[in-house]
Amino acid sequence: MKIVVLGSSNVDMSASVERLPLAGETVGNARFLVAYGGKGANQAVASCRLGGDTAFISALGDDSFGAELKEYFSATGLDTSGVFSINNMSTGIALIMVGNDGENCIAVCPGANGCFTPELVDRHEASIREASLLVMQAEIPLPSIRRAAEIAHRNSTPVLFNPAPICDVDNELLGMIDILVVNEHECAAIARIDNGAPVECADMLHKRGVANVVVTLGSKGAYARTPEGSISVPAFKVEAVDAVGAGDTFCGALAANFAERGIIDNEALTFAAAAAAISVTRRGAQPSIPTLDETIGFIATHSQNKQH
Repeated sequence: MKIVVLGSSNVDMSASVERLPLAGETVGNARFLVAYGGKGANQAVASCRLGGDTAFISALGDDSFGAELKEYFSATGLDTSGVFSINNMSTGIALIMVGNDGENCIAVCPGANGCFTPELVDRHEASIREASLLVMQAEIPLPSIRRAAEIAHRNSTPVLFNPAPICDVDNELLGMIDILVVNEHECAAIARIDNGAPVECADMLHKRGVANVVVTLGSKGAYARTPEGSISVPAFKVEAVDAVGAGDTFCGALAANFAERGIIDNEALTFAAAAAAISVTRRGAQPSIPTLDETIGFIATHSQNKQH
């Protein structure tokens, strides 16, 4: 059974700069990179590259970028039978600036992603119904996310939802989510606890019906509240050069691990954290995603270092 990732596809145009500019300021001597991105595509590629049998459902424009993306997804190993184009629309574009410290700012032009309606989701009901796991983010319209979650919930397909960019997640939608992956700011916003600690917010969301709440904490690692209790894993120490796509790599890795093992535990979080750690040492969203063998080797090496 396949992991089905439903979400956005973008072409990322990024500039690496010494530091992020202030409002109205120009910073020169940037290095330019064009790479494929979009949170949906990033997570689909990560899931596939990290061992998951993965199908992708996404809307592209009818431009040259769309044709290139579909060919690329197929070459990556994704099942692209659910990738489609929308007439007279552009493919999504992301404009990214990355500072030397790894921090970034991003502007997204949604294009076809913004036209992914609930009616288009309905065309893929069979794929969602038969999936081992449905993975979604929030770069397509919220009504479409809700429709896909309803289909999955009705057919007992587990749902991993990463509500980024942050969106309005009510109790009804939360009740259809099996794995919620959030950063600490998203966790506090969805839990509706101002300045709440990750543990407090995750516990609140768990009480509101989410079986597994996973909070990514950047350099502080990750925390999860599961039916079995609480789990914390530290971050792997690496020298970050570009954090773009790190959260998506974490989600894709977690999805691949969950599809194989069916549980969110210390091993699952460690695997996802390792994949994300590798990704921040490289530039670009999808170019930075490691393979399964790389990630296993990275974990083994770092485990050995801890023992010595």
